[in-house]
Amino acid sequence: MAVRVPPHILKLHPGQAQVAVSRKRFRVIVAGRRWGKTHFSRTELIKAAIKKPKSLVWYVAPSYRMAKDIMWDELNDAIPRRLVKKKNETKMQVRLVNGSIIQLLGADDPDSLRGRGVDFVVLDEFQDFKEGVWEQVIYPTLTDRQGHALIIGTPKSFNQLYKAWDKGQSDDTINEDWASWQFPTATSPFIPKKEIEAARRNLHEKAFKQEYEASFETMSGRVYYAFDRKTHVGTYDLDPSQPILIGMDFNIDPMSAVIMQYSREKRELWVVDEIHMTQSNVAEIADEIERRYWRHIKAKKVAVYPDPAGANRNQGRGESNFDVLKQKGIKHIIYRRKHPAVTDRVNAVNSMLRSADGSIRIRVDKRCKELIKSLEQTLYKSGTAQVDKSAGMEHMADAIGYPVEYLFPARRTDLVGVSR
Repeated sequence: MAVRVPPHILKLHPGQAQVAVSRKRFRVIVAGRRWGKTHFSRTELIKAAIKKPKSLVWYVAPSYRMAKDIMWDELNDAIPRRLVKKKNETKMQVRLVNGSIIQLLGADDPDSLRGRGVDFVVLDEFQDFKEGVWEQVIYPTLTDRQGHALIIGTPKSFNQLYKAWDKGQSDDTINEDWASWQFPTATSPFIPKKEIEAARRNLHEKAFKQEYEASFETMSGRVYYAFDRKTHVGTYDLDPSQPILIGMDFNIDPMSAVIMQYSREKRELWVVDEIHMTQSNVAEIADEIERRYWRHIKAKKVAVYPDPAGANRNQGRGESNFDVLKQKGIKHIIYRRKHPAVTDRVNAVNSMLRSADGSIRIRVDKRCKELIKSLEQTLYKSGTAQVDKSAGMEHMADAIGYPVEYLFPARRTDLVGVSR
């Protein structure tokens, strides 16, 4: 039985409408409080159930109780009675006259989500889902029917919601089915400005940014706190006529290199490329540098600023990491004889990202995903000034730290070494 979407269901504000017209299979909304996530979720649930007869449509919240509290009454109030064939309060299930079923579930019982073929699912408050529920449980339910998903939440650290949102920002073909949006509360026309200003007065800055500005950039303990992707990330292409500077961190997993050029006109350091290689070695990353920048190497327009530990000779090979680079024609290797203190590197990078007078002297090309993640997600150990290395996020930030600390030190150091 064909049914029409009731007009009141289609009433969306501009931000919601922007998402509604997207044809992407997996849509991710990161929104501030009271943006209208529940209304939009309800609208999309009903639209999906009406559009395809005999479809199975799910709304999943972090817990069964939350699903009931957030959506059950809202859903029942929104669906016209003429479209409803049967309701089951116990199962939180609505069967429409066209044979479609809308059901509310909780992610706290993953086994209840297994073994079904689902056409459309809304995952609400996704930031509070347990890690792995999407990949291991929910996504497999969509595969046989090529189902779609709407993932919605408010930032809570750099957890699974951030990972899903980041896929939607990617240009990689592997993520071509994904799209994502970030909407502050203020983008909803239904929230009075005085309410937002009251929240600004009553909440501390980080809480306000997270809850009302939908910002991932506010977690406590960030090492590179001065980095803001809205400010620092853009399009910064390689200029073939200009020298390149390479910051390098020697680590087997991953090997990390940051490719930079200095804009004399802007007096800024531009990160134009990155190399991130897992389970690799210096010889392989040197090969990759040679493959990408052989013209610069041939013209002697490459300078590498590496981890000073690379000067040490490998007991097995009898040669140092620097020797390997030189064999590829990379002769200009600049480093401090004494390993710079971590705090000096961090301070130098933060100062370049944003100085005390507000000057910004580092820009990052949007393709440098690993560096962006590293600057956003490298943390201090709780209650200490030591970098937490357990998540392995620090390597790309370390790579940019060596040249920045050498060329633009936050404090002067005299012991230097140059290998040519």
